[in-house]
Amino acid sequence: MTEAGPGRWIAPEVPPLVSDEWLEERRRGDLVLVEVDEDPGAYYAGHIPGACTLDWIDDLHHPAQRSFADAQRFGALMTRLGIGNDCHVVLYGDADNVFAASAYWLFRYHGHRRISLLDGGRRWWQLNGRELSEDVPPPRARPPYVVRRQNRHFRATREQMLARYVGAPAGTAVLDCRSCEEYDGKVVEMVDLPIERHRMTGHIPGAVHLSTGQLVDPGTSRLLPVEQLLRLYTDRGVHDGVDVAVYCRVAERSALLWFALHEVLGHPRVRNYDGGWAEYGSLMDVPIER
Repeated sequence: MTEAGPGRWIAPEVPPLVSDEWLEERRRGDLVLVEVDEDPGAYYAGHIPGACTLDWIDDLHHPAQRSFADAQRFGALMTRLGIGNDCHVVLYGDADNVFAASAYWLFRYHGHRRISLLDGGRRWWQLNGRELSEDVPPPRARPPYVVRRQNRHFRATREQMLARYVGAPAGTAVLDCRSCEEYDGKVVEMVDLPIERHRMTGHIPGAVHLSTGQLVDPGTSRLLPVEQLLRLYTDRGVHDGVDVAVYCRVAERSALLWFALHEVLGHPRVRNYDGGWAEYGSLMDVPIER
């Protein structure tokens, strides 16, 4: 498979979204299961048998600067976990799968092609009474992982946001998937993490609100049917040919927006602004709306 460019979408060689039934039939094969949670301790209280775990902050972010893991660190992490370049990785987690979706986006950004997200994550797996285990599997021995190419058109930088998306000029759409209170500038996130300190409140001019929670069934954490997802996006100006940027605070919630629009609905031009409001809200001399 040749990776799609910024204006061209090619169907993945494995299904991007898989059901619990699909996984139950195949998990004893050569799949690599990876759990990524908001609460890192959830994994050790019981996980899908055979799954390993990633810490969203410690493993997937750079330790000395505010950014996701670069190619070198990502490759070293995959090697440590025993994940090869051609492995089919299935990600899942808690919190409506937003942290697992963020990991999915990072895998795709670093060019991993065989990657899927478990629909409904931990919650749906447990609601169906499926097996859990506390055993931590040892990593499989594989050749060192090498990031061969990156899909840079999956990411929006601050320069691209300022030059292309602020104000949502014709042919673009900006989606803010934070809470209504965050979008309106009425609340300041109080969690004091180094990756999300900011000062101003509000939203990027031209951004339309689409909360991540609107994409999932509140009782099961599963993504809504395709027809309903499509309506959520088209109601906010996302049509064929529109160049889309999505953001939240630190690219965990926005990754699920990116996943639903790019991977499930097949919209070819979607960038995840991984700097998010934590970056934009602390920049000097940039426009902000409330």
